[in-house]
Amino acid sequence: YKIDKINQDKTGYIRSLSLIRNNKYVGGKTKIDKITFYFFKEEDDLIKSAKRGGIQGLSITNPKNYNFLKSGRFQSYNFPLPRYFTVFFNQDKLEILADRKIREALNYGTNKEEIIKTALAGKGKIVHSPILPEIYGLKSPEKIYNFDKSKAEELLDEAGFKKNEGEKIRENPIQEKTVFQFKSELKTGSRGNEVAELQKCLAKDPEVFPGGEITSFFGQQTKDAVILFQEKYAKDILEPQGLKEGNGIVKKATRDKLNELCAASLQETLPLKITLTVPKKDLLEKVAELIKNQWGELGVQVEIKTFDALSSEREIIKERNYEALLFGEVLLSLPDPLPFWHSLQKRDPGFNLALYQNKEADKLLEEARKTLDPEIRSQKLDGFQNILIADAPSLFLFNQDYLYFITKEIKGIKEQTIVDPSKRFSDVENWYIQTKRVWE
Repeated sequence: YKIDKINQDKTGYIRSLSLIRNNKYVGGKTKIDKITFYFFKEEDDLIKSAKRGGIQGLSITNPKNYNFLKSGRFQSYNFPLPRYFTVFFNQDKLEILADRKIREALNYGTNKEEIIKTALAGKGKIVHSPILPEIYGLKSPEKIYNFDKSKAEELLDEAGFKKNEGEKIRENPIQEKTVFQFKSELKTGSRGNEVAELQKCLAKDPEVFPGGEITSFFGQQTKDAVILFQEKYAKDILEPQGLKEGNGIVKKATRDKLNELCAASLQETLPLKITLTVPKKDLLEKVAELIKNQWGELGVQVEIKTFDALSSEREIIKERNYEALLFGEVLLSLPDPLPFWHSLQKRDPGFNLALYQNKEADKLLEEARKTLDPEIRSQKLDGFQNILIADAPSLFLFNQDYLYFITKEIKGIKEQTIVDPSKRFSDVENWYIQTKRVWE
């Protein structure tokens, strides 16, 4: 085909593009003499035009709009694309994701079938590997994370994140470093905060420090209290030194006992909480909500963060500014996952969004790219996928069906795997409009 006419508005926006048959095309004469493309800023406007009968072929990105096809005027053709959606775990951004047990638990705890059924209206396939073996004719991975809620909960328990009785969220108790310890030699005449802490500690025992006055000054009253303390715990303080009486001076043995009884420490719990970042698109936001609910049943708290503008994408994607990222990746006609998983691609402009690093995986990716032998390439990619899936740097979700809807009078369309949506027209010269002979 060749361009016949371009229709633009005052702003330069192309509203339509008409093509007519190119009679000089070496591939032969096309069966349809003219094709016109119409462009819409919003998918809802596209649907309205299709309902009015002004369009004979269209593709839809949001599965919620499939309902209009129930009229029966259109039939769908599926063109598999080598692309997939996954959740990338940024271990550098969120420490808990550095634990493989947690990453595996999130894999086992995700019901991909429910996601495809609910968010994609059933128009998709589960993905277990970044090399898409079902599209490229490669081996399936050795390890597959099929949905197993019990297994996920078991792994989270092993990672130290357990549910409190009656609670729905998981936390990991962490003993932080001691906030205060006695470190100095204290004696008559000493002043300051450490003396005040000493007096507070001694005052906890009325027999030792009956007055309990907190003055921050080490006077006779404090010395007498220290002596009583030393003699009360003589077995730990005096006897190892060969002493029978206290001297009222806070040295190492006395400090050790004071720290044992009174040193303040901070007890905290680490919540199992993840922020899931997602592009502001209806489909992906719906997927994110389903993941949030599924992980929530495991006791994982999920906060969803969306982004839409190019500036936001630069700040988030290029800067790797996310804990977990729901995003898609597109492969080419030959599987080459190196740009997405090699350690040298961890930083922008690379596309290793999980910041994955494994020397053996790197080597296999490099060797797969160098060879021209398809059998050797398959072996290298097979080894790579098994290493990566065992490491669980991400959660592979689904491959969305690319559906092209055509009115039933158009024939000759052949379903095939394509690397780009525009390639659905790769054999357009074979398309034709069905006609029938009638008596006039």
